[in-house]
Amino acid sequence: MSKVTSIEKSPDVSSRLLQVVSKSPLLRSLDHDQKQLIVRAFSGPMQKAAGDKIIVQGDIGDNFYLLEEGSVDVYVKKGNTENKVHTYSPGDAFGELALMYNAPRAATCVATTSCRLWSLDRVSFKVIVVAAAMQKRELYQGFLEDVPVLKSLTEMEIMTLADSMAEEEFPNNAIVCTQGEAGNFFYIIKSGEAVCTQSDATGAQVEVGRLGPGNYFGEIALLTTKPRQATVRAVGNLKVLSLDRATFTRVMGPLDELMKRNMAQYNKFAAANI
Repeated sequence: MSKVTSIEKSPDVSSRLLQVVSKSPLLRSLDHDQKQLIVRAFSGPMQKAAGDKIIVQGDIGDNFYLLEEGSVDVYVKKGNTENKVHTYSPGDAFGELALMYNAPRAATCVATTSCRLWSLDRVSFKVIVVAAAMQKRELYQGFLEDVPVLKSLTEMEIMTLADSMAEEEFPNNAIVCTQGEAGNFFYIIKSGEAVCTQSDATGAQVEVGRLGPGNYFGEIALLTTKPRQATVRAVGNLKVLSLDRATFTRVMGPLDELMKRNMAQYNKFAAANI
């Protein structure tokens, strides 16, 4: 078995780093022992000034990064055009795709403020995170293959999507997204039910639909600059798989291309209202 890096840290640093790990969509699903292992394996912290490039698209990736302080903008270049696709905030992690798939970096990440980051080497990442991702992939892959909007994806795209999604749970009546707010996440319902409401002329909430397992929502806020078109609330216990804008863009390519490939199965209600 490959050796995982182990760096002694003070209790204060370990506790702080564990809090950051627990906020990361990619890392928070690790079990207790895996979280302790990854905290010991992280190197740093490293400081980056505003304007510093942390990752460059096309480069070979050797490290995975966890952002503790500051913000990082993500740019994807296609042809001669480079577009900003996302901004990472404290608790976000990035750089995993190149390590998981031995592929070149899919985006450029630039510090927009002074940043404090922790890094994880390729070997430690594969031993800790990829092992956990394989377990998650087995759980999610079969489910995702049955989601109508994803029917045209290749097996590799489905596997990559399964690796990239985070599971979230919402108790009864909890709000998943709110009408009028900006949206950075796409959701697929794994189990349970959600009710969608919109404000009428008087400001009252009117139910416009219900969604169940396999239904999705949130893509309109990612496809366009429109804010959320409805409020989505859990009915009973709701479990969803979520994917942020930057990861979806890196994994799947432009969202409009994905949706065009799936127009026959496209959920007209979701397209018009969420």
